[in-house]
Amino acid sequence: MMDGCWFFGAGKKGRAWLKRFRDFGVVPEGFLDNRRELHETFCEDILICSPEKLDLSQLRFIFITCKEEADIKKQLLELGIPEHKIVYHDHNILNHLLYEAAKRVIPASSERNHYESRTKETIFLDLQNGMVLGGVESWSYELARRLTDIGYQGQYLTTDVTEPTVEDDAFPSCILLYQKMEKDVDKIKACVQKISEHLPCTIICNFPQLIFWSACIARQLYPKQVRVIAVQHNDSRIYYETYSLWQEFIDKCVVISSRMEEKLLSFGMRAEKLVTMNWQIECEEYLERSWSKEGECFQIGYAGRITTAQKRVDLFLVLAEKLKERGLSFQFHIAGSGEYSEALKRSIEEKQLQGYLIMEGHIDRKNIPDFWSRQDIMVSCSEWEGHSISQAEAMARGAVPVVTDVSGAYDDIQDGYNGFVIEVGDLDGMVERICDLYHNRKQLEEMGTCAHDRIYRQHIQMDQTRDWENWLENIWL
Repeated sequence: MMDGCWFFGAGKKGRAWLKRFRDFGVVPEGFLDNRRELHETFCEDILICSPEKLDLSQLRFIFITCKEEADIKKQLLELGIPEHKIVYHDHNILNHLLYEAAKRVIPASSERNHYESRTKETIFLDLQNGMVLGGVESWSYELARRLTDIGYQGQYLTTDVTEPTVEDDAFPSCILLYQKMEKDVDKIKACVQKISEHLPCTIICNFPQLIFWSACIARQLYPKQVRVIAVQHNDSRIYYETYSLWQEFIDKCVVISSRMEEKLLSFGMRAEKLVTMNWQIECEEYLERSWSKEGECFQIGYAGRITTAQKRVDLFLVLAEKLKERGLSFQFHIAGSGEYSEALKRSIEEKQLQGYLIMEGHIDRKNIPDFWSRQDIMVSCSEWEGHSISQAEAMARGAVPVVTDVSGAYDDIQDGYNGFVIEVGDLDGMVERICDLYHNRKQLEEMGTCAHDRIYRQHIQMDQTRDWENWLENIWL
């Protein structure tokens, strides 16, 4: 039993969560429910109580296991329950469940022999969402090549939840057959078993999901033979909550922006666990390119996933219409692919924006520098980011960034000097900045040069291969 932990909601969802908890050998102390007719009865042998009778002095957590999460949270706050003791959303409940299970069910006697004469350990790279074309995945493929070059052997630890769209052979792939498994506990066991077959090892975790949880459990099972490096790729509360809760099993947490570091610390992550990684973008010392001149068609670029969630590519249609209304002569080049691609094509035709919005499809990584050399500015309407690689790649080729205020924006951009940072959703503000550059091509060229210089200074100061080699060595000391 999880003493001091309660479920709020004894309905269908509450019973489903009880089953998942029991799969891991843990159950809550009891159920809470607002339906008076259920009070002092039982749900699957667990007592159902009135929320008003809860002993707050012994309370650890309340898991909201019903659909009315916002209403129940408000009710619990009014009862005087601190917000940090209220757990809701499926991911966060599962996060706490696995943490409780890991703390309770791992016997010390399961520790294997210490690997005394350690050479370079196996490196597992977490590709929870499959071998796909995404920013995290592309970075992982590049990291695998860097590690191979300095003598490490590794594997991509991935799953069958998504059809592979990328073939990368820097590391061989180990595919966890999750589609055949219904229970979380079976998925965890399969992953932990695979890790245990390659001791000693370091797991570089990219996502706060099942592979990360499995890595932490393996870390507790084999404390002398497993190390965990968690990478915070996204400015998402899910990352902060998950990594901070499991930090005792994390040897290093890599952050990719100053905003992420500040937030992780605010969630209670210990500062000594944090290290900062900047993108190492290839950048020549001298920038050789030209920008459009007065009277010439203005070139705007975007390279990334074609999605409405997070990237808000749908706003490009509105942005183009606003720029068109202002009388600008421009071409907006959109490079990438995603689930919104076909809908975007149709909308471009319906709004008769074919001459303004140009979809270029997927562009090979080796051709990205050339793409940005042809653009005057880089635009992003993202609602959140980790630290945009595309932003740094564009700046390296002199494209002036005009982007929303997301994590990582101010790590590269000095607003008004080498780019512009706009409040999320402020399309009118973005239009004004684009118009300023359109009507002042001299300023465009100056800012583009400053953008390049910023990335070049970062490029010559960093060596990501050296940093990773140091981190991988130091966590074993």
